[in-house]
Amino acid sequence: MSDNAVEANPTRVSRGFFAIDRGAFRCAAVGGLNAAVTHLVMARGTGPDNRTTQWSVHSIEQRTGISRPNAGKAVKDLLNRGIWKKIRNGQHPIYEAVPGDGIPGGPFTVDEQAAIATLRDGNAVPYDSKPAIDALKARGIIRECNGGRRNGSFELDVAVIASLVEPLTTWLPNVLIDGAADEVPPVELIRQTRSLPALRLLVELYAVQFLPNFGGIPRDLLKVMFDRAKIGEQGPFFVWGFKPQHWMTADRCLARSFFTGQITTRDDGRRLDAGWDAAFWPAIHTLTDLGLVERVGMLLDGDDNEAEIIHPYAVRGGEPAERELATAADMAARVLVTEGQLTWAEHNDYHLLVPVRKHIANVTMAEIFRLKYRPHTTATAAWYALMQQTTAQYLDHYQAIAEGHAISVASGRMQYQG
Repeated sequence: MSDNAVEANPTRVSRGFFAIDRGAFRCAAVGGLNAAVTHLVMARGTGPDNRTTQWSVHSIEQRTGISRPNAGKAVKDLLNRGIWKKIRNGQHPIYEAVPGDGIPGGPFTVDEQAAIATLRDGNAVPYDSKPAIDALKARGIIRECNGGRRNGSFELDVAVIASLVEPLTTWLPNVLIDGAADEVPPVELIRQTRSLPALRLLVELYAVQFLPNFGGIPRDLLKVMFDRAKIGEQGPFFVWGFKPQHWMTADRCLARSFFTGQITTRDDGRRLDAGWDAAFWPAIHTLTDLGLVERVGMLLDGDDNEAEIIHPYAVRGGEPAERELATAADMAARVLVTEGQLTWAEHNDYHLLVPVRKHIANVTMAEIFRLKYRPHTTATAAWYALMQQTTAQYLDHYQAIAEGHAISVASGRMQYQG
């Protein structure tokens, strides 16, 4: 769907976008990497209704490295599991997408479906179902009994099951399937890595990213925090220095679908679900290494998840205007501190400096994660316009600080010489 696309930033956003139902994609991904890729390619071929498509084996073979026999198997799998249904036969069949809450098996493996059915029927769960039970428990789908319908020591959480397949329209840019210019399409890049977790996580990130509010992925789900130190002060400003911590933090709700129920112990003694290190964090690194997700610094007016963004402070990623603003903020800070203070900051790795008015006592910095390719929606255009406005205002602010201090210093020297 591209006729109504809104152009926000033609250098980074491919024209056109399509929709998938997140719940249906979760179900498709249970069939493996080829099934997940096939589902996305078929969805890319939908028309204005975002439901019906004629894209099938030929389109999959053309747009990915999946061979024709494997593409045929993947389409057959999606049809057999009720994720797509054929509504017209013939030489040019038409397929219709089924919403997640209408797919019989849900986002569960065959073993997990059997364990769920056993619990629903009130039967004893056999011992060989323990791995499936452990995985379902880790993901919050079953829980220890505290009353209610019982089976052994577990009961189903029907609300959680419903939430997994609840229809949620997720907009994806066409460039994920088509590629930009002569680049390999992003979905094909992921397929080549053979990382199903990376593809699953990419779709989950598209479902939660909302640029106007968060500038990317909500930072309560995923972020990199910075350490802070006061470097100096001048007039109404404190000059703060920041350095990134050496780890990312993620909320369990974002990673939970990767949990296995198996516990591993890290070198530092921490015990956690094996899915963190076996699937979730490698998926993050794969998406980052492929350039599909970038980290963008943000200056915040507090150190809690509800703190508001003051402005971007982009060093490693972000738009040109965001990077230019970070440079201007750093330059303004450096003219407000002494050589000794600057030396201390550099020696202690506080390389990112910014002057902030003293009343903003809990100012902090975090890197949020942002998807490189963005669907060409009205929300994207609104965010881009606001980002340009904000960065321009603060760019003037920091340039005025630097120039005002230079004039003040020059004036003082002239008076001294006189």
